[in-house]
Amino acid sequence: MINKLLPISEAAEFLGVSIQTLRRWHERGTFRATLVSEGGHRYYSLSDLKKLTKGLFQIAKDWVSAAVPDPLEGEFHCPTKDVFTTRLNRMALQFDSNPLLQALGPIVTSITGEIGNNSFDHNIGNWPDVLGSFFSYDLSKRIVVLADRGQGVLATLRRVKPELVDDEEALRAAFTLILTARAPEHRGNGLKFVRAMVTDFDLKLTFQSGTAELHLKKGDRELIIKKADRPIRGCLVLIKF
Repeated sequence: MINKLLPISEAAEFLGVSIQTLRRWHERGTFRATLVSEGGHRYYSLSDLKKLTKGLFQIAKDWVSAAVPDPLEGEFHCPTKDVFTTRLNRMALQFDSNPLLQALGPIVTSITGEIGNNSFDHNIGNWPDVLGSFFSYDLSKRIVVLADRGQGVLATLRRVKPELVDDEEALRAAFTLILTARAPEHRGNGLKFVRAMVTDFDLKLTFQSGTAELHLKKGDRELIIKKADRPIRGCLVLIKF
């Protein structure tokens, strides 16, 4: 979906502030317009306005938990794996250009790539409704958010472990058990790599699939998995660094 631009009057109404306030924010650099026309008219992207009011994680959570989701703005939506890879590489370059984040850049990029690629590798030809994934990040807030409306971890691992009962068991298996290298099981092995990186470095991970939610941070030896406050379709991930 093409990212929609709103004129300053509509942007002010969306945020519940005055046009004068938006103008001041632009001049001060607090919240700048996405586009300024040759005539000086200011336009704001809908995705930027949503980020300001809700935050990336809430936007993704609303999307994966909705029965019928609103279309994602282009800035958030990766309809294909190629688009995801391009944006992942762009994030890696932004990490590399920031002296304060250079050390963690390769680690966060690797984790993001592992989780994000799973969305496409395990849902090809089997997307329940919306194709592709949600992917966005904010280096100033030190977060990465990923989500998909795919089949979820339970359905993926049940192909080779049909005895799995629920989402909690599936998450625990994915992050702990050693599985074979056959394609359907790659998700589990990849998530063990993610676990190792998070617990070895100064990172935090929230990973929800279906009704189960996992929390992981540096130094954790045990997995903390609880029932999520609301079920989702597919997976929802927050990486903090």
